[in-house]
Amino acid sequence: MTRMIALVVALLLALTGCTTIATSGPVEEVPLAAQPRGIDIAPEPPSPDMTPERLVDGFLQAMADPEGGYEIARQYLTSDAEASWDPIDAVVFDGEVASDTGTAGIVGQAIGQLDESHRYRPLLEPLEHDFGVIQEQGQWRISRPHEGLLLSRYNFERYYSRVTLYFVSRAGAHVVPDPIHLPESLVTPTNIMQALFEGPSDAIGAAVFDAVPRGTHLGTGGATIDQAGVVTVDLAGLPAELGDDALRRLGAQLLWTLTSVPRFTGLTVIQGARTLPIPGASASGVLELATQQGYQVLSRAAATDLYGVRRGRVGRISGSSIFGVMSGVPQRAADVAVSVDGASMAVIAEDRTGVLLGGLDGPVNPVELPLSNLRSPQFILGTLWIMGDDWSGTPRLVTVDRAGNVQRVALESGIGRMRSYAVSPSRARIAIVAEHQGQQKLGIATVSGTPISVSGWRPLEIITQRGGPLTDPVSPTWQAETSLAVEAAHSGGRSVYTAMLDGSMVQDTGSVPGEIIDLAANVRLGGGPISVTTSQGVVWRYEARTRWSRLAEDVTAVAYPG
Repeated sequence: MTRMIALVVALLLALTGCTTIATSGPVEEVPLAAQPRGIDIAPEPPSPDMTPERLVDGFLQAMADPEGGYEIARQYLTSDAEASWDPIDAVVFDGEVASDTGTAGIVGQAIGQLDESHRYRPLLEPLEHDFGVIQEQGQWRISRPHEGLLLSRYNFERYYSRVTLYFVSRAGAHVVPDPIHLPESLVTPTNIMQALFEGPSDAIGAAVFDAVPRGTHLGTGGATIDQAGVVTVDLAGLPAELGDDALRRLGAQLLWTLTSVPRFTGLTVIQGARTLPIPGASASGVLELATQQGYQVLSRAAATDLYGVRRGRVGRISGSSIFGVMSGVPQRAADVAVSVDGASMAVIAEDRTGVLLGGLDGPVNPVELPLSNLRSPQFILGTLWIMGDDWSGTPRLVTVDRAGNVQRVALESGIGRMRSYAVSPSRARIAIVAEHQGQQKLGIATVSGTPISVSGWRPLEIITQRGGPLTDPVSPTWQAETSLAVEAAHSGGRSVYTAMLDGSMVQDTGSVPGEIIDLAANVRLGGGPISVTTSQGVVWRYEARTRWSRLAEDVTAVAYPG
């Protein structure tokens, strides 16, 4: 067995959680016709003639099916192992089953971990486990299951769904996403509500508050969905009196969280036999998505054009290499940013010592900043963020509101020397590329407070489908509310990758000819197009259907509204 495991390890190198989620009971929340892909796992229980290798293969497949408290998977275990096995969290892995006479194990590498709150974090380390296959009552059974679940990358990507919980921002009247991952068969109103009651992750705790009062839980009516797609949630433990503002926030948080349920169209909140009077609900007490768009930052988007700088002039970039110069900018520019509502524009002067701020159609006025070498302008919730160097040459961040008021952003120590950044659309997170412990690293931090502070920076390990991490990341940008686009290196080549903010899903969009000097994305709920500028001044645009296409030439900077 040891010799075989060693051989498999060599081959692989050369080729190179659920405490509150119900796993049994009625399934009335999501009718069969509405079930998403991947529900048809249908693992088989162990058969009498299974070899140790096939037994472990069957057990690995059965761990993707949570029905009945992992009833099928438990049949692969000895009676003692079945009694002690506790599939709370999970390790996602790439690997193979290695077997020898009367033994079977798995060898490969772990690429991620799901904790008991169903949140994912990348994990890149060797994985080797002997399942201790023995005979019990004449049949092979597993005596040493891995602690928790083992999910192959295939099973995780096919049979798990990303569920976005929402909490209310402290920075404005909008909701902030907090993704978790559940088996698709458990994506029901009841289970989503149970996950929501656990509260926000530590990563965004300082940026949000929970509109669900502490101690609230599902009442006897539970959470069910009808044929029209309306979810009725029975909440028990609510305070006796909730004001209109508290009810609005409660309704918005529940409504947007439940958008992960297939066929969801609206929400009714009850307390026993009483319907809660949530402001904005219909006469029948249904809160509909159409009336709650204002709580979702990305549904406010009005401006969608791609902007850029050509020969020092700011303009709109259209197809067929059309560049429409914007006459309202009186001086030559190095960079540009536009707000998502189309109301504001910022232009960095060509010498990068000053910035002009104003309306999209002008006029623009100079704003004095205590920084030089200005770069990376972006609008978040109508406020301009910009990076520059202080008197000592250290990169700093400042914000500028629409009245021209400048505020310095406080960065906690330990982040390292900042190279580039991108603030999330909801202003709860910031992606920062920094020189950290001798390497250029991409990490995610929390944005909170007034004045604004950035804290809790933690490296984001992006692991590709080939099993290796990305290195030397540059120019991160948000492509969707929970995903990033970034240029990085892997296996000697550079490419543009998209990745979930927790590192759970990574896609290589491919490379473009030339060195990329600027990257921008049209941030949308489902992910918008990505555009890059190369050192030769060529603009390439990526869309899922058409991949990379040449868009314009002689351009030195690009920007989508943000």
